[in-house]
Amino acid sequence: MNLHKELDTLEEMILESGPRIMGRTLIDEEKICQQIDQVRFAIPDSVNKAQEILQYKQQIITEAEQYAADVVKAAELRAAKLVEDSVILRQVETEAQQIRRHTQEDCEQMRAQTINEIDRVRRQAQKEWEAMRHKAMTESEEMQRGADEYSDRILSNLENQLVEMIKIIQNGRKEIRR
Repeated sequence: MNLHKELDTLEEMILESGPRIMGRTLIDEEKICQQIDQVRFAIPDSVNKAQEILQYKQQIITEAEQYAADVVKAAELRAAKLVEDSVILRQVETEAQQIRRHTQEDCEQMRAQTINEIDRVRRQAQKEWEAMRHKAMTESEEMQRGADEYSDRILSNLENQLVEMIKIIQNGRKEIRR
């Protein structure tokens, strides 16, 4: 599934990004990975719901087709019994055509409703996925920003300590030259 591939790519990017100090990444990888796992676990629920709706759609179509076949078969049997009388035969043929047309319309309406429901669920699942993706990206950016601020503070402290050491060294050299 492309979604999992993209999530794996995001995970690799996070694991490989960020400054490393003494062999350690300053990003909280565990929290990011947990969030990605939550996205992975949430998506199959939506996919399962969509699959259930597809199965329900197929069941409705099958039942509608069976109903149509039963109605047509019943109409044909009735027409066969009334073959002897041509007036009645014409009426039966007309009725059978109406039943076929009505059944076909019912089937088409059920099919359209099922497809609309599937589209609605798919759109909802897409919106939920987008929201989770946006949340994960926001959290990742916030973590990156925090790591950058932490690194800046550490480097600033190190710079201040180095400045102090240079001053001490310069004072020591001045003392030696006197």
